[in-house]
Amino acid sequence: MIAIPPEEWRVFHNMTFIELSQILKHLAGLAKLRTFRRHPRDPKKPQPKRTYLKNRPHVSTYKILNQKKQENNTP
Repeated sequence: MIAIPPEEWRVFHNMTFIELSQILKHLAGLAKLRTFRRHPRDPKKPQPKRTYLKNRPHVSTYKILNQKKQENNTP
């Protein structure tokens, strides 16, 4: 009743439940829901490229553990 004056509601007083529901469905179909979204989604940002250390190449943990075992086993 705040947004729409009472005179505008008089159209719906004499309608049956079925007529009112059909009109409300029709009006709901006309609504543009995208305008009511809270926050439009931004496009995805590209992931930054990985930086590798040139003087320190990757070494697997398996190899490091095996080296430690060999160092401990040698007398």
